[in-house]
Amino acid sequence: MKLLLYFGLMVISFVLSLSLGQILLKRMNSLWKSFLLSTLLTVLLLGASSVWWVLTELDGISQGFGVIYYCFAMMVISIINLKILHTIQKKA
Repeated sequence: MKLLLYFGLMVISFVLSLSLGQILLKRMNSLWKSFLLSTLLTVLLLGASSVWWVLTELDGISQGFGVIYYCFAMMVISIINLKILHTIQKKA
């Protein structure tokens, strides 16, 4: 159950970041502002998730790998978000 929540937080962060980025791009029509704000949301969500993981996991190696995976997820979500926002802006 805990592992499902761990990966579920990554999926939730991904969906919320993409949604926020698209909404902000339509409202502000600025790629970089919408990208930075949606990336900030990702950093806040996965940063808080990292703290949760460190506090609830007992094994030090699991704590370290968990935080590393969250950091990797932040980078991947940001890259995907930028590509999608750029594509949407080019079409509009």
